[in-house]
Amino acid sequence: MTIENRNKLEYNAKKMGDGITLKKVALFIVIAMFVALVPTMGFTEDRNTVRLARTIYALAGDEEYSVKLALGTVVMNRVESAWFGKTLGEVLAEKHQFPAGTRYDAESLSAAHAVLSGVRTLGANVVYYQALDASAPLQAVPETTLGGYAFYAMET
Repeated sequence: MTIENRNKLEYNAKKMGDGITLKKVALFIVIAMFVALVPTMGFTEDRNTVRLARTIYALAGDEEYSVKLALGTVVMNRVESAWFGKTLGEVLAEKHQFPAGTRYDAESLSAAHAVLSGVRTLGANVVYYQALDASAPLQAVPETTLGGYAFYAMET
């Protein structure tokens, strides 16, 4: 390498050097590519979302997505009703109403996100559910049945 070429390289390095290094450029490119390739990073898994996803999974682990949405709708209908707890945590903590699961899958998490974002698949008055194979079935007529569950409206 000649002295003239070396001087040009040093000059160009100093010209680019104002705080910009090759590592910083590479980091920027990696971050930009990550953001471009992962557009679904909008949701965060906060405590309530995970708790609802665990409840949905505990109830409907192997059921179709529509059943998971319906069970999530029942929970959110209760949150929005004056007759039940005022928060998601209060509704899920009601005695003998919803299981407190320890696991969840991607589909249950997706259903939790959907209902927390306002998706409802049942009427606003549907606030009860029961497994179709329950030992003491309710005597009321269900609004609908989905999968292994019957869904009931609050009597007005």
